[in-house]
Amino acid sequence: RVAAAAADSHETVGARWEGERLGWRGRRGGRECGLNRRRVRAEASPASSPSPSDVDAPPSDEPPSGIAGFFKQLDGLWGQLVPMAFMFYWMSLANGILDALKDTLVVTAFGGAEQIPYLTVYAVLPASLAVVGLFARVNAMWGREKLFYVFLGMFMTFFAAFTVVLYPNASALHPTAWAATLAATLPEGVAGGVAVLTNWTYSLFYVSSELWGDVILSLLFWGMANETTRLQDAGIIYPLLGVGANIAQASSGALVRWVSTKWVPGPGMSVEAVWGAKLRLLMSLVMLCGVGIAATHAYIMHRAHQADGGVGRAAAKEAAAAARKAHEDEKAENAALVAAGKEKKKAKTGLLDALQFVLRSPEVLCLAIMSVSQGLSSILFQVAWKGQLRILHPSPAEYSAAMGDVQLASGTLTCVLMVCAPYLFRKLGWAGTLGVTPKSAMLLGWAFFGASIWMANAGHLVMSSPLLPYLVWGGSLLYVIERAAKFSLFKPAEEMVYITLDDESRTKGKAAVDVLGAQMGKTGGSFMQQGLLLYYGTIVAALPMLMLGHTGIVFMWLWAVKKLDDMHGSELAMVNDPHASAEAEDAEAAAAK
Repeated sequence: RVAAAAADSHETVGARWEGERLGWRGRRGGRECGLNRRRVRAEASPASSPSPSDVDAPPSDEPPSGIAGFFKQLDGLWGQLVPMAFMFYWMSLANGILDALKDTLVVTAFGGAEQIPYLTVYAVLPASLAVVGLFARVNAMWGREKLFYVFLGMFMTFFAAFTVVLYPNASALHPTAWAATLAATLPEGVAGGVAVLTNWTYSLFYVSSELWGDVILSLLFWGMANETTRLQDAGIIYPLLGVGANIAQASSGALVRWVSTKWVPGPGMSVEAVWGAKLRLLMSLVMLCGVGIAATHAYIMHRAHQADGGVGRAAAKEAAAAARKAHEDEKAENAALVAAGKEKKKAKTGLLDALQFVLRSPEVLCLAIMSVSQGLSSILFQVAWKGQLRILHPSPAEYSAAMGDVQLASGTLTCVLMVCAPYLFRKLGWAGTLGVTPKSAMLLGWAFFGASIWMANAGHLVMSSPLLPYLVWGGSLLYVIERAAKFSLFKPAEEMVYITLDDESRTKGKAAVDVLGAQMGKTGGSFMQQGLLLYYGTIVAALPMLMLGHTGIVFMWLWAVKKLDDMHGSELAMVNDPHASAEAEDAEAAAAK
C-alpha cells in the first residue's frame, strides 16, 4: 500500500520515505494517485557500507517476550495511540450511558421488549437510510473533518432537547388514551407497534442512541483511524485503541448502577421525580462527553496539520472544492436542459450510490454480510433476553441498575480481551480471530435458547420462579461475551480489511456497511420477530423459531469470513509478520524503479 517516494525525485538520491500519515499512495484498480493522511518519516541518511559486525550478526526475527515485548511493539506508536484512545473513551462512555437509558425507557414504558422489533424497522432503519444518504452525498463536498463536527453537533442538540424539553413533558406529549383505544381493536401481536407511537419521545431517544454507536463510534471514529494507520501497525494499535473505550464501558456501567441505586437527589420526592432527576444527571454527563470528544478530535487534527505543514488540509479543501464545482456544474446542466424543454438528468442519490457500490465490490459485500449477520443474531437474542430481564426487574431503577452491572462486566471483559488481542492475532491469524465472535455467538446461543425453551415449557418464565434469575444471568453472560468479542476481536479484524482497500471503499462502502449494514441486520431480525409475534402472540412462544433463525444467520456470518480470508488472507497476514510487511514494501519500491 505504501509507495516509496522522495522529497525531490530529481535531486535527492538514497532518501527513503515511508508513508505513515501523509504519503502518496497508488490507488487500486488503475485509479489515480491520491494524497492519504499518513505520517511522513524520512530516512535520508546517505547509504554507507555495513561494518563486519553488521554482516556477521544475523538479525533476530523473534520479538522480545513478556511485558518487555508487549511495550516494545508500541515504540513509535504512542503519539498515535493515546489521543485516539482518549477520544474513543469519551465516545464509549456516552454510548454506555445511552444504551442503558434507551432500553430502560422503552422496555419499562411498555412493560416488555415487544416494541423493540417495531422500533428497529419503522424508526431506526429509516433514520439509518437518511444518515447514509446524507453522508454519501455531502462527504466529498464537506470533508471528513467538518462532517465529524456536524454530526456530533446534531446528536448533542437532540440529547439536550430531550433532557430539557421532551422528557419533562412526556406525559402530556404521549397520546395514551388514543393508543389504548387503538390497541383494543388490533391483534395482540402488534401492541408493540402501537407503543412505538404512544411513547414517541422515547422512540426518538432510542433511535438517536442506536445511531450514536453506528455513526460516531463506527463510521466517524474508525474512518479517521483507517486514514492514519498502516496495515502492519493495525494489528497492534486497533485492539488497544478500545482499551480506553472499554474502561469507559465498565465505568459507565458502574456509574449507571450507582446513580440508579445509591444517589438520592432530594427528600420527599416522588418515584417519577427521582427517576427524572437521575436521568438529567446521566444526560448531563453525556453532554460533557460531547465536549470531550470535540476537544480531543480538534487536538488530534491540530497535531496532524502541524505534522504535515497543512498539506493534508489543503488537499482536503481542494477535493471539497472540486466536488462542489461538479455539483454546481450538474445543476447548471440540468437547468439548461429544462430551459430547452428536455428532461433533466436524474441525480444518483447518495444512498443508492452507496448500495450499488456495496454490490459491485466483493470485499465490501462480504463486510456487509458480516455486519448484517451480526445485527440479525444480536437482535434475535437481545429481544428474548431483555424480555426476561424485564420480568425479573420491572421498575426503571431496577432495570437500569441491572443494565449497569451488565455494562460493567462487558467493559471489563473487553479490556482483558483487547490486551490479549495482539497475541491472539499472532497465534490465530486474522481469519481465526475474526471467527471468534460468530462461533461464540453460536455455541452460547444454543445454550441460552435451549434453556429458555425448557423453562417456558415448564412455566418458569415468571417473576416468582427461583430459576428465572439464573436464566437472566446466563443471558447476561452471553451478552457480555458477545459484545466483548465483537469490540475487542471482530471489529479490529474487520477494520483491517478497509486498510487494504481504496479510498472510495473506505468512505462510501464503509458508510453503507457500518451504518446501514448493522441496521439492516437488526431490521431483518425485527421483521422476523414481527411475523412470529403475529403468529405466536408472544416472544416466549416463538423461542424455538428464534433459535433456528439465530443458528442459520451465524452460519452465513462464518461463510463471509471464509470468503474474505480467501480474497485478502495473505495480505492481512502481514499484521502478524512485520518482516513480511517490510519485504513487501521493499518489493513494491523495487518494482517502482
